[in-house]
Amino acid sequence: MTYAYNTTIGISVSKGDWDGAEWTISGYPRLSSKLPGFESAYDFEEVIKEKVNNSGITFDSEYCMFCAYAKTKQRAVGFAKAVEKYFKKVEETVAKSVTW
Repeated sequence: MTYAYNTTIGISVSKGDWDGAEWTISGYPRLSSKLPGFESAYDFEEVIKEKVNNSGITFDSEYCMFCAYAKTKQRAVGFAKAVEKYFKKVEETVAKSVTW
């Protein structure tokens, strides 16, 4: 397994070493204490789909883990960084009363 990027919010980018493996963006977010958590990875995924450019991304989350795929390392890392940037921006501009 090759790791390409680890975000500060608990999402990482990796690629399996088997034939046909795509770049995987996965994990479960560890958000700031200033932000509410999510009840499941599905809830996290819904916010991401709405707030972050996800062209070229295929989603396949499970209840307990966010999971998405990209064809290229560049797109996977770019997407992970965009997710990370979105939550940092939210943290900077909102209070604890935020609800998703």
